Amino acid sequence: MVSTISAARERVQAAAERLFAERGYKAVTLRDIAQELGIRQASLYYHFPGGKEELYVTVTERGLQAHREGLEQAIAGAGESLEAGLRAILQWLATHPPVDLARMLLADFPAISEEHRQRLTELAVDCLVRPIEQLLRSARDRGEGRDVDTRLAALSILASAEVLHADARLTGKEPSELVDAALPILLQGLKR
Repeated sequence: MVSTISAARERVQAAAERLFAERGYKAVTLRDIAQELGIRQASLYYHFPGGKEELYVTVTERGLQAHREGLEQAIAGAGESLEAGLRAILQWLATHPPVDLARMLLADFPAISEEHRQRLTELAVDCLVRPIEQLLRSARDRGEGRDVDTRLAALSILASAEVLHADARLTGKEPSELVDAALPILLQGLKR
């Protein structure tokens, strides 16, 4: 019985995570999730008594934690150079669904309770921004990177990874195929 409940809860989370990632919190209803699963809307409350917000918070926390683990592993396996670290970050992000951090911060989080908004904002920074900031600080300390605002630079790298997914849709390529084209832009900028 426990494994059946766990499997059903996992199915609900997977469907909700995909729909929230595609459309955002406000655009997805519990009815949408139930229809996706072929179940009654009321059944969702069995697994998530707090409704849509509880489900959103749960799947967002799970997704952010997975991104942190993936980013940390990618960075750890990349070696010491800034270029290798950035390549590993972009490759990891290119091979996973985009986070759309801007939409989360600007549209999704304001639509949930203050308590959940604060917790998810802190978690997003911890999971997505801090691992990249640490890579940038290490490169700077080794004399390889410039002294820049690491928060802004980390957010720019995350945004660049999201752009890989957008460009892939426009070009028909895989996002991971675009990493080598994006990397020099991040490392050297646009100046000659």
